[in-house]
Amino acid sequence: MINQGDLFRIDLDEPTGSEPGYLHPYVVIQNNVFNHSRINTVVVCGVTSNLTRATSPANVLLESGEGHLPQRSVVNVTQIYTVTKADLGEKIGALSPRRMRQILDGIKLVLEPREAAPESATLSRLHEAQEPYA
Repeated sequence: MINQGDLFRIDLDEPTGSEPGYLHPYVVIQNNVFNHSRINTVVVCGVTSNLTRATSPANVLLESGEGHLPQRSVVNVTQIYTVTKADLGEKIGALSPRRMRQILDGIKLVLEPREAAPESATLSRLHEAQEPYA
């Protein structure tokens, strides 16, 4: 059974632009009502070992061992994909409910309507809006 917070390896084929390609970890962000339904798709977020992504607003840094990841990694909340359940590869592990709340808050921060401002001011406000998680 697929649950929100589960980490899977998924092969998205050839990378294009800033999209990840080949076999990478992804975290299931879709809620369990949909995960446990007959719907054949699941919504996931990309996970990368590129730690420079941790400085981007709303992204979430994961420590080594979280969800059985072998190294520190970053959930890139702007890389959201819908894949079929059949596309889910090996299950790696699962993230805690608290960590999932942080990821969902990051997605909310990215998707909520906001007024346009100069990029540096916008990014500064986004960093300030993030609540620290211990």
